[in-house]
Amino acid sequence: MCGRYSIGPEIESLVEKLKVALPPDFTPHYNAAPSQHLPVVSNIQRSAVSRFQWGITPFWAKDKSGQRLINARSETVHEKSTFKRSFQKHRCLVLADGYYEWKKTPKGKEPYRIVLTNESPFVFAGIWQSSDEGSGSQIPEYSIITTQAPASIKDIHDRMPVILNEAAWEFWLGDTEDYEGLQDVLRPLDDEQLQAYPVSKRVNNAQNDDAELINPLSTN
Repeated sequence: MCGRYSIGPEIESLVEKLKVALPPDFTPHYNAAPSQHLPVVSNIQRSAVSRFQWGITPFWAKDKSGQRLINARSETVHEKSTFKRSFQKHRCLVLADGYYEWKKTPKGKEPYRIVLTNESPFVFAGIWQSSDEGSGSQIPEYSIITTQAPASIKDIHDRMPVILNEAAWEFWLGDTEDYEGLQDVLRPLDDEQLQAYPVSKRVNNAQNDDAELINPLSTN
């Protein structure tokens, strides 16, 4: 599961690696939430960062204003009718530098931020659909692919977004019919590659979107 994430100014180093250009009006998002228009690099516009809407509206949905599908499971993304065509034809890299997850405790759900141990920005594996595929949206929509979480963070949540290894970026965006190979890159990271820390419950409200949200929760 991935329902919130962050995209700070550090992604400038990421776009340099991707050899793409950020929109001139780009602003950081410290609490990126579903239905927002957020930065991705798609396989049809690989030289620039585009803004797609987070959450795919199923083509079969009668109510186009209903709940969006913000995640797709790596184990079934290649066969589910809602996602199969996107997996084969419409893939994207979703820019991020951390994501939030909520741990169940006796006192209720406690938010944590999960980042790479080296604290560098990264990309989630994403799929998208165009605005003419029956969604009713005016811009393309995307979902983030999830996989099993490694043991180091499994006590927080048993799923995590797929963070693609840099070596897989080109392949994920490429024009390929090696669908088995594409599925093979949708793996969880190793235990030592991730770290998690508690953050303020202010992140529960998507209207809060400031840099203080990513700070470790004070124990004082």
